[in-house]
Amino acid sequence: MPIRVAATILWRSFFVQGAWNFRGMQNIGFTHAILPGLKHSDPANLQKNIEGYLRFFNTQPYMAPTIMGVHLHLIEQGKEELVEKLKTSLSGSLAAVGDTFFWATLKPLLALLLLLTVFVDQLWGLALALILYNGVHLWVMAWGFAQGYRLGPNGALSIGRMLSVDLSKLVSLMIPFLSGVILCLVSGRSGFSHGLLVGFLLFAACIPAIKLKLNPIWIVYGVFVLSVIWTILR
Repeated sequence: MPIRVAATILWRSFFVQGAWNFRGMQNIGFTHAILPGLKHSDPANLQKNIEGYLRFFNTQPYMAPTIMGVHLHLIEQGKEELVEKLKTSLSGSLAAVGDTFFWATLKPLLALLLLLTVFVDQLWGLALALILYNGVHLWVMAWGFAQGYRLGPNGALSIGRMLSVDLSKLVSLMIPFLSGVILCLVSGRSGFSHGLLVGFLLFAACIPAIKLKLNPIWIVYGVFVLSVIWTILR
């Protein structure tokens, strides 16, 4: 595939939710993004392929380029029948992986990092949070498309392993740590060193919680509620 076509697909994938609707969800945006690839890979069946994609499509937005790459790989290999079979399962699986990593882990983690830098009067945290978040998701989109196009379904499996739920659980342990530091700073009576101690205690509490299959975020919520009550009563 020419670089120009691949770059056009990636650019259009930023707008995969631009025509979101209740009936087909991301179907229009996905079809618009993959259209240059369909024109290049299978121009003879272009209308048929477009009609197939316009039925229904929904996944985590950053995972869409990976699915596009897989579909184009299968079409070029003459395995069009697998596209329809894998479309639902692939989009659902990658949606779960992407939602867990980006929405439930990376975004709240970087938001807490931003808040922490604001509390210590270091506004460079805003730039750092934006650079880290956008750097990760841009790389996932580009690398996922390349892997999907080159390896087909195995490429999707590789990105699924890279952003696995186990990795998300490990990264999410930083959320209670940063939450403890911020809550201690918000209370106004403890310094940064006390915040580190509270953060470490929350971090330690979340390790057995994960082993017991409890969501660590509930510990953070609990500490936050108790801190609010303590501040009001004080």
